[in-house]
Amino acid sequence: MAKTVKKTKNSPISLALDIAKVFDAQMRVEMLKSGMRASYRQILNPLSAKDGVTQLDLVRITKLKAPTISTTLRNMETDGLVRRETDKDDARATRVFITEKGREIEKKLRLSSAKIEKAALSAISAAEKEQLINLLGKIKENIEKISGITLDEEYTDDDV
Repeated sequence: MAKTVKKTKNSPISLALDIAKVFDAQMRVEMLKSGMRASYRQILNPLSAKDGVTQLDLVRITKLKAPTISTTLRNMETDGLVRRETDKDDARATRVFITEKGREIEKKLRLSSAKIEKAALSAISAAEKEQLINLLGKIKENIEKISGITLDEEYTDDDV
């Protein structure tokens, strides 16, 4: 069943937002196919790149609020995707570890993401892709400069 995502104005930023919305909608479908909640993706991805981070690290990396992280981790623990342990050196901190089941789900999601990206870029040459990456990088840098906000570079998709 096709989902409809509200279309925005035809500008570079609006198109980038539309792409992100459609991609996110498709990834939510993939999560549901795996029997998982869509919110798990934001936590599985960074954990697969760097296991054993603290819950506070996940708040910083994902930009989600602490109560959201706590609730999501509780659900993920119930579903067998993560386990939490008190930090050995700091009893106030809780470390989060991805389980084998969590790694399997994250791998499926990574493959789904690559499949979607490949289909999305299928009509674009290697040179056009490189140009697109460069242009989008410049736009991102400009927005970061004017806003003072930068994305946490703790992990990237290349790390996973």
